[in-house]
Amino acid sequence: MSKNRIILAGITTVYLLLAACSKKQAEEIVPGGAVPVGTAVTYTNFVQALFQTKCAFCHSPGTNTTATAAWTYNGYSSITSIAAEVKQAVLVNKTMPLTGSLSSAELQSLQAWFDQGTPQ
Repeated sequence: MSKNRIILAGITTVYLLLAACSKKQAEEIVPGGAVPVGTAVTYTNFVQALFQTKCAFCHSPGTNTTATAAWTYNGYSSITSIAAEVKQAVLVNKTMPLTGSLSSAELQSLQAWFDQGTPQ
């Protein structure tokens, strides 16, 4: 394949990926940024994505790790049923997630969620 075709294929791929994103997706709150000021932090608009990207790798049902023996992430109730332990491990001790740290914006938003009573 010629160099020009490879470049054209790359540009086309990037264009198609960008075109596939909707405005709604671009506006959704995702881990990595703080929830906008004045917006309540909820499981639906922030925490779910955070736990799916930062915790589910080790703590999801079906994974055969010691992490799932300690706690298995399986949606909202699985977090709220042990909210004090999750808060302690993530916000106080900062021992989780093992695979990396949370940004200060993620930590602030997660703290706000706990402070607001873990709304769904």
